[in-house]
Amino acid sequence: MPTANILSAVTRITDLLVTVAGGLFTLVMVYGGIRFMTASSPRSVEGAKSVMARAALGLLLILMVDVVKNLLTFIAK
Repeated sequence: MPTANILSAVTRITDLLVTVAGGLFTLVMVYGGIRFMTASSPRSVEGAKSVMARAALGLLLILMVDVVKNLLTFIAK
């Protein structure tokens, strides 16, 4: 059944994507936190906050992909 093969491939790809995104999110948040703690000017603080906000937005988008995948898998079954 081709639908099952497609769903299986999409599931594996999104699982890998979520795993990699979680690791990258952690690294970028640590980097942003270090920049925030060592910031010496208000401009540096804003830059660090921007890095952390963009990391959170990226993780949110990746998790939304996983939610949509789960929804489509539920509908297909």
